[in-house]
Amino acid sequence: MPNTFAADPEFAHHFRRLHQVFMYVTDRCNLECEQCIYKPSISHFINEEIALDDALGLLATFRGLGASKVTFLGGEPTLYGHRQGGRPLLDLIEGTRALGYDYVRIDTNGQRVSSLLEQPSFQRLDEVAFSLDGFSAGTNDPLRGKGTFVRAVDAIRKSVALGYFVTVTCCVQRLFLDRDETGTLNLERMIRFVEGLGVHQVNFHDLFKVGIPMDTWTGDFAPRPKDWVPVYEELSAKVRAGAFGIKVRLPQCFVTKAEFARAPDYYGYCPVKLGERVMVHPNGTIRICSNLICTAFGVATWGEGRIGWERSHANELAGHDLNRMTPCTNRSRHRKYGDLVPVCFSFKPGQEEYVWDHRLGWDDAARKRGDLDVAV
Repeated sequence: MPNTFAADPEFAHHFRRLHQVFMYVTDRCNLECEQCIYKPSISHFINEEIALDDALGLLATFRGLGASKVTFLGGEPTLYGHRQGGRPLLDLIEGTRALGYDYVRIDTNGQRVSSLLEQPSFQRLDEVAFSLDGFSAGTNDPLRGKGTFVRAVDAIRKSVALGYFVTVTCCVQRLFLDRDETGTLNLERMIRFVEGLGVHQVNFHDLFKVGIPMDTWTGDFAPRPKDWVPVYEELSAKVRAGAFGIKVRLPQCFVTKAEFARAPDYYGYCPVKLGERVMVHPNGTIRICSNLICTAFGVATWGEGRIGWERSHANELAGHDLNRMTPCTNRSRHRKYGDLVPVCFSFKPGQEEYVWDHRLGWDDAARKRGDLDVAV
């Protein structure tokens, strides 16, 4: 059993209902994606990666607080331990399994994962999530780089053939809101393309400019909120009707003020308030909200066997109404959206996701309260 970290009591109290860990094991990456929310850290390699002993010690501590799911990401997590030929990544997976985590996944760009797929330790993953941002080289490569589409698709096909539980993560870029000559949304074309690869699920993330620091470094691919809402309504109706042969996680992103007021306990989902996740970075920062990635804000720091609570104004809890469900705090500070209000980046009704379904039961709880008019 790895040595655990001594956690500050305030940290342990806030995360007394901890469910999942996002561990950014390395800041090194082999791509320079235009829309990358982690770009400043990838550009500098200040502290390149989390040492294996520290990674397992942190995971042991979080397991003690209740965490049961972990995602390894970066940077590019398949580069973790590159100086030791990549063996530390396999040891990390094995060590995480030994700690008793129920669900272990990796989020990769798929450019150099093929050599790992036949490794027994790698095969102990519950999920391999590939980043793919288009249904062709012409739609993907402007964001991720020349040749990335072909390499990622080849790795996806190999993973499916080997029996992995494979998912695709995709950013909702502006061109996805356009339609082809038949009137079909490009977003639906993306779903159909991924469906044809034989994967289990596609998980969409948004790229909206919402008055947060990452607006300045994540490229110019963002749709406008008012354009997204009807697209979300159209596609989510098809998802509910079973129009696709794969699972689709679609971010709602915005609701009307009146709809939010009708069911704030549902739409007000906020990992910061719930204390249900931690995001751990090589530079010693622990934070909760992905909107604050690569800023000075966090909730705690780790190092030298201790997790210390952030007691300065840089604590990301500052400004959150912890006793009331509200629209997304970080996306509401400096931006208004007319009759719309923002909901959490991770708010995806009806999603098939381990924590949402099995630990929080978010949709089921809303049904019992009568918050949902339709079956999501």
